[in-house]
Amino acid sequence: MTSSPASGRDLPWSHRQSYPTRMTISLLAGAAVGMIGTLAHRLGASANIPYGLVLALLVIVLSAWCARSRAGALGLGVHVAASSIVAWGLAVAPRGSGALTPVGFGDPSAVPFWSEHVGMIWLYGMIVVQVILLFLPKRWFRITVDDDIRPAAHTAAASGTADGTDTGNTAQDKEVQ
Repeated sequence: MTSSPASGRDLPWSHRQSYPTRMTISLLAGAAVGMIGTLAHRLGASANIPYGLVLALLVIVLSAWCARSRAGALGLGVHVAASSIVAWGLAVAPRGSGALTPVGFGDPSAVPFWSEHVGMIWLYGMIVVQVILLFLPKRWFRITVDDDIRPAAHTAAASGTADGTDTGNTAQDKEVQ
């Protein structure tokens, strides 16, 4: 089984767009996961099972991987900036009596560990995991397609015959066409 870099129709929709559009998609994706992660990171924290934090960081990693794959290191930088601005903005914005990212309660015996610390772990952790992705090898962000599972239409286009059959004899192939 061999694989080759994906191109053209093999790439996801967002990867086939122009560079400014890919950057805009990375910006919007970063803002969206910053919001979603901020809303989800506290799930389970009060029971000392921070599954919301794990899921929020996983969503950040997946979206950041796509941003770097789609638009390179600059796309990842835009993603980090957008997600951080949204998450930190929601953390410090005044909102009546509720806070989306509460931190530091003062009395560790009154609340579970994760309830007190999950907010800061989220705010700093989302930046740390994205910066780690910046230092990973570039080849980890390439989208490849297994040549063995390409659709017949791609194989036909590559071989130059209408029905996708390749006899190996160019003279005979020309007669078929």
